Amino acid sequence: MLTLIMKNKNLEKTQIAYIVVITLFIGLFVGYSLVGAKNRDSKTQDTQITKSTCLADDCLLVDDLEYPVGTLPTEVRKALDAAIDDEYKALSVYEAVIYKFGTVRPFSMIRGAEEQHIASLKAIYDKYGLPTPKNNWTGKITVPKTITESCQIGVEAEIANAALYRDTLLPSVSAYPDIQQVFVNLMNASEQKHLSAFERCN
Repeated sequence: MLTLIMKNKNLEKTQIAYIVVITLFIGLFVGYSLVGAKNRDSKTQDTQITKSTCLADDCLLVDDLEYPVGTLPTEVRKALDAAIDDEYKALSVYEAVIYKFGTVRPFSMIRGAEEQHIASLKAIYDKYGLPTPKNNWTGKITVPKTITESCQIGVEAEIANAALYRDTLLPSVSAYPDIQQVFVNLMNASEQKHLSAFERCN
């Protein structure tokens, strides 16, 4: 009987020892997991605050550049106004065609390009602290009866747009390389991409 009691006590001690070891192991595992999670969160936060990954407005600021960067003379401001007005006109024509005939190419594709052109010009206005003019062409466009006729209007508009940049606007901004580069990009897009697209559908 005494031997059985001793065996039971030894068994209980062994079980208690196992429970203690398992509890310690679980505690260490949980503690390690919490520390690892904290380190991962810390690394994630460090990554989020870098310029390359941050999407907050403050992260979009250019270092060592104050806005506005300067004041534009009247001639340059008029050139900017003429450029954005012509891009507004083109966008309004293509939107009116899409409204009448549906999402037809190349109008649906070039509409997106015109929106990008306008965004490029708006960035210049912002850079020099100028108010962006409004689009006064909305609702004032008369669309031809057919898509073919609309394509011909597109051809004429892109030819006129490229000529406007080349002959009038670019000479006016020759002293401003940043504006000149935007104008050249828009002229080339009209002449080398949009024009050929409208010629194919004409």
